[in-house]
Amino acid sequence: MLSQENIRRIQEAIAAHPAPVLSLYVDINPANPDNSGKAYLIRAKEAARALEVPGKVLEQALGAMERLPEGRLRAVFAGEDWLEAYDLQTELPLPGGVEARWGEPYLTPLMYALDEYERYAVVLVDQEKWRLFEVHMGKIEELEGAFRAVATDEWRELGEDATAAGGRSAGPGAVGHVGRAVGGSGKDNFNERMGEWTERFFKEMAQHLVETMKARGIGQLILMGPDPETKNFAAHLPGNLPEPYILPSMPHSRVSAGEVLKAVGQQLPALERERENRLLDTIRERGIWGLQEVLEALQEGRLYLLAVPWNLGAKVFRCASGGVGLSREAAEAFCPGEGLEEVPLKDALPALAQAYNVRLEIVHGEVEARLHEEFGGLAGLVRW
Repeated sequence: MLSQENIRRIQEAIAAHPAPVLSLYVDINPANPDNSGKAYLIRAKEAARALEVPGKVLEQALGAMERLPEGRLRAVFAGEDWLEAYDLQTELPLPGGVEARWGEPYLTPLMYALDEYERYAVVLVDQEKWRLFEVHMGKIEELEGAFRAVATDEWRELGEDATAAGGRSAGPGAVGHVGRAVGGSGKDNFNERMGEWTERFFKEMAQHLVETMKARGIGQLILMGPDPETKNFAAHLPGNLPEPYILPSMPHSRVSAGEVLKAVGQQLPALERERENRLLDTIRERGIWGLQEVLEALQEGRLYLLAVPWNLGAKVFRCASGGVGLSREAAEAFCPGEGLEEVPLKDALPALAQAYNVRLEIVHGEVEARLHEEFGGLAGLVRW
């Protein structure tokens, strides 16, 4: 999910520069055979030159394209006296492998990349040791000591106690199962002690996790571990965190960061598509859809979430103050006396989302096709 904070950071870094700006997105993936022999450089030159970009700006942008790829996508933003370039470990559905604009900063593809590849916290839940990783743009970092303040050794010891008492060996998260242990006069007291300690343990772990995610700007959460431990922990997370993705357990707690990243890369995309489809189901039940109705609700401040397809071909008339209408007449009614320009709708949406505090969910693939076919291209959830 693309948050208001994402949009704010992007606009502060790039959109604060005065227009006109060259915005250039290029597929530079070395594994793509279409990029052999630096073919991406030729495509970038042709796309930028077709826009009749001034020589100094063009020279700066193409200079940034000369360096060796460090990712799959290069985003370049250039003005008369400034340049910003990013290599991202992600791919975008760029027509012909390149997309370029000259004028206002074109941020929609970058926002898509941020939405599709947000920062994730990955909690590896294990009887022996809990570990925390940060995953972003195809890279992973283990956050050593993130749970140091929590007595995780007791988790392991109580898990061993549960096994000795005849319960499950997966740890004290399995409170309901421990209660069915066979034999032992202290079974009831042990079960009560396990339940109280587990409750305290999960709450402390959740508190430290929330603090770490907030400090590092992490927006999404993945839990990897045995059932029911992961689900029990998820139930103790505060309501202001997004619903975590729950992936199958890793073989043991000593797996490498690379193995964790591989598992996330293999399993997460399908779960994200499932969540996007559930979002469309929710919109079908209590949301609105269709270009006209959604744009009206957006500019009335009634939307809080907007589902947008990557390929959004509609154009709108945009007022100097930022409002839009599907027709010139609609835009003039919205902002009488202001100058109008016809622009692609997907260019105008990021600024509108920021102005009205709306979260964007940018979808592609099968979910995008469904958004077009069933919902007319735009859909959203309303505040009232």
